[in-house]
Amino acid sequence: MIKQMDEMVSGLAAARRRTRRIMRYWSRTIEMVIVAITMPIWVIPYSIYRRRRHG
Repeated sequence: MIKQMDEMVSGLAAARRRTRRIMRYWSRTIEMVIVAITMPIWVIPYSIYRRRRHG
């Protein structure tokens, strides 16, 4: 049981190291995806606001 837990903990540590490397690689892509998803949310109110101001 203790050995199993120890293996699990070391496996988690290794996975965390791996995910950190992956996250550093993916962070820029994820940022671009977030911008692409949220862009319509703030572009539409901004265009409506500009249209309203110009009449």
